[in-house]
Amino acid sequence: MQVAVYIFYELLIRLQELDPEIGEYSSYRKTSSGISLQTTAGHIEVPDDLISRQFNSPEFINSSELLSVLNTFKPHR
Repeated sequence: MQVAVYIFYELLIRLQELDPEIGEYSSYRKTSSGISLQTTAGHIEVPDDLISRQFNSPEFINSSELLSVLNTFKPHR
């Protein structure tokens, strides 16, 4: 799945509203289950279905789903 980078920026803006400590967008890489977003503070795993919904209908992503993604955040060591 090809994804425009602005989708990652939009998703990070939403995540930063819940936790500003996750940092700013740096890069991404494809994983077997989705995307690993690299930020200035660490990395966060985002499943493919959430990326697709952020592109097609972001209004249907609820806070609990965003919090679930936030739980995957791993800060730089």
